[in-house]
Amino acid sequence: MHVTGLNRVIGLGCLPAILAIACNLSAPPTPEGTAPATSPTQVESVVVPTLGEIARAAVQLQALVSEAGSHAVVWTGSGSVISSDGLILTNAHVVDDRAGEYEQLGVAVLERTDQAPELRYLAEIAAIDYGIDLAVVRIVSDLDGRPTTVELPFVVLGDSDRVEIGDSIRILGYPGIGGDTVTFTEGAISGFTSERGIDGRAWLKTDATIAGGNSGGMGLNEQGQLVAIPTTLGSGAEEGGLADCRQLVDTNRDGVVDDEDTCVPLGGFINALRPAALAAPLIEAARRGESYVQGDLPAPQPGQEVDLTSTYLTSVVFSDGVDESDQPVGQSHALPSGAIDVCAFWDYTGMVDGMAWSSIWFIDGELSEGGSSFDDVWSGGSQGNWWVCIHNESGLPDGLYEFVLEVEGEHMADNSIFVGGDRNLVELTVENQLGADICYVLLSPSEAQNWGPDRLGEKESLVPGGRHSFPMASGDYDLWLLDCDGEALDEAYGLELHEDLSYIAAPD
Repeated sequence: MHVTGLNRVIGLGCLPAILAIACNLSAPPTPEGTAPATSPTQVESVVVPTLGEIARAAVQLQALVSEAGSHAVVWTGSGSVISSDGLILTNAHVVDDRAGEYEQLGVAVLERTDQAPELRYLAEIAAIDYGIDLAVVRIVSDLDGRPTTVELPFVVLGDSDRVEIGDSIRILGYPGIGGDTVTFTEGAISGFTSERGIDGRAWLKTDATIAGGNSGGMGLNEQGQLVAIPTTLGSGAEEGGLADCRQLVDTNRDGVVDDEDTCVPLGGFINALRPAALAAPLIEAARRGESYVQGDLPAPQPGQEVDLTSTYLTSVVFSDGVDESDQPVGQSHALPSGAIDVCAFWDYTGMVDGMAWSSIWFIDGELSEGGSSFDDVWSGGSQGNWWVCIHNESGLPDGLYEFVLEVEGEHMADNSIFVGGDRNLVELTVENQLGADICYVLLSPSEAQNWGPDRLGEKESLVPGGRHSFPMASGDYDLWLLDCDGEALDEAYGLELHEDLSYIAAPD
């Protein structure tokens, strides 16, 4: 489990020169769970450093190889200096050296915001967690390999657990497009997600436009404190324009999501930030000089083929909470207006750690980038159950929520749930008068884009003359009945399930 809740403002050393003002925010370490040494009122009274001042703590990290007596850059990313002696917080993928693609890790520091950063130092990985894609690196030498002592401007860590929807978020980093200088963008926090294996918030979502090279950089609150780390997911891009367009919904309503369906554009920029609280154990280990490596999953190989023939994600259900055993707090067919969480649960077999997986939400047919995660790295083992949640302290917007699961770009499972509306539990009873076994019953809200799961389950069928009742939230539904070869037997659209209803499937 990952430690959450930076319950204090952490100042790791005192700033020289231009950032000395931030020393007023420093507080001595306090035991986990205790009250902060500096009260919120005191923190808010401190003069906030300007963005130009804070920007000097934004560094560019460069993966380097030796070439003709100089350093050639393989890739770049962003990082934030969090202590004057050269500890830098970034993403794990920015410094991932497991595949041997680079020889040295360079640190380029900023003198002027209108100039490119200057490559001055070499660094090493001090602590890393591949599962949550965070790392702390330490400056160790100059470019010639001579040990060096540094005194750098640094940014103060804030409490990411206090960030709320609508709060301003300001991003500093080196996007790699539109020039080599540090770049500022801003927006608002648009949502939160949580997931099994991570205590508290797993992601902060934002409407800020953040290009791919900002990965590992600064996400600042209005006090100029580092509360989040922009993290590239599958929809991120190093260049402008659409980075990703996928078949996520059954637009032709043939029961299969495939290349015949219209793709859904996922956008070209990062919209996800890791809360700074998740970095707490890495930072503490790095400060103590202790080895810290977590989530060391197989490094993704470009173009690698993945066998999904024995991978199954099934039994997607919903609830408004998660209990201590990672089970739903009561299975829900609909959630009331004002619910603050909607959680999706599912079973899985045949997963492999290191696979790319996505949990994707639609609200009333529109992609919810604030609730979705694309191409995260799987770390849950081969089989079990998993969950993810969307959280909104002010209450989720009413609507039809559709949930889609992808593994390695393949559509694996989906289901939907109503949030809000005057809904009650009703039953649809299907009676088979078709003269053939019904092996698949697909029943989805008429507004849904996907048919959802087989309501009978893989081991059940409805023989001629048989009846089966399905509990549903009241609403309008579409019904599709198929035989054991997947051939259509009967279909009905716009069934008004506002009270218990019997449907007789019979020949025309």
